[in-house]
Amino acid sequence: MDGNKDEALKCLKIAQASIESGNGERALKFLNKARRLDPSLEIDDLLSQAGAFESENSAPNVSNSPSSSSESRRRVSEQVTIVREIKRKKDYYDILGLEKGCSVEDVRKAYRRLSLKVHPDKNKAPGAEEAFKMVSKAFQCLSDEESRKRYESFGSEDPVYLRRPPTRHHHAADDIDPEEIFRNFFFGGMNPAATTHFSFGPGMGVRNHGSNGGLFRTLIQLLPVILILLVNFLPSSDPIYSFSRSYPYDLRLATQRGVNYYVKSGNFEQEYPVNTPKRLALEVKVENDYFSILSHNCRLELQQLHWGYRRETPNCDTLKQFQAAA
Repeated sequence: MDGNKDEALKCLKIAQASIESGNGERALKFLNKARRLDPSLEIDDLLSQAGAFESENSAPNVSNSPSSSSESRRRVSEQVTIVREIKRKKDYYDILGLEKGCSVEDVRKAYRRLSLKVHPDKNKAPGAEEAFKMVSKAFQCLSDEESRKRYESFGSEDPVYLRRPPTRHHHAADDIDPEEIFRNFFFGGMNPAATTHFSFGPGMGVRNHGSNGGLFRTLIQLLPVILILLVNFLPSSDPIYSFSRSYPYDLRLATQRGVNYYVKSGNFEQEYPVNTPKRLALEVKVENDYFSILSHNCRLELQQLHWGYRRETPNCDTLKQFQAAA
């Protein structure tokens, strides 16, 4: 069964790559295969995208006929019209075509519909990129409860007293990456976008999902963990312990609260005898590092949960168990 799930995920990644490249036929093939291997996969949105590509690609090859030319002109006209309409609007609700009081799900549906229509890869009309950024910015604000309240109260995502002169600073929301929002929304974070975090399993290490875009944002997110590691490991050429088994850290130990860690099997027991102040201080440091990394990962998981592309929060669950055992 686990083998089927692994194969299903592989098929899902291939399908996502095919959608990005515009190959709807190949995407549908691998999406259907993924669903056969794992019926629990949620792939309806991907199927809709692949179907849209397939519909376009499967049209009769009559590009030279008058009807084909007419259809092409109509499509271009629609693209130009929707871009102009969005660029004329200033209010976030108007941009997404929504009323105040709409639900977060309404916001998500509106973003799904509009972002596909104005994405620069699909819409070649002048100004499509700017319209795409406006849609993404509106979605980012209205999909978050706190930023929506501020926007409705002050006409901005920040209260008046927090605004800065535009000549020296720009609005924080201007730093959003519309492409990152788009990929996270449609591909559930499996594809790119700067999700780098520590993982807990047989061992604990760093996984990197993403491209070079957003590297700076990733480093900022990891800064607390990096500082912890530097403080602990800089005094000596090699760290005293590791959270994952790797040479030469082959001796597995556990703190009093059940946190597993690995040390060099050489003379560790002689340098850090059981129940001595030196050993107890080391284990306190291990538990503090473990707590800090779990907290960092939990914050990332909650952000992903809010955006709707994560359903489980294993690091948050582990953190709760760790705190309950205190």
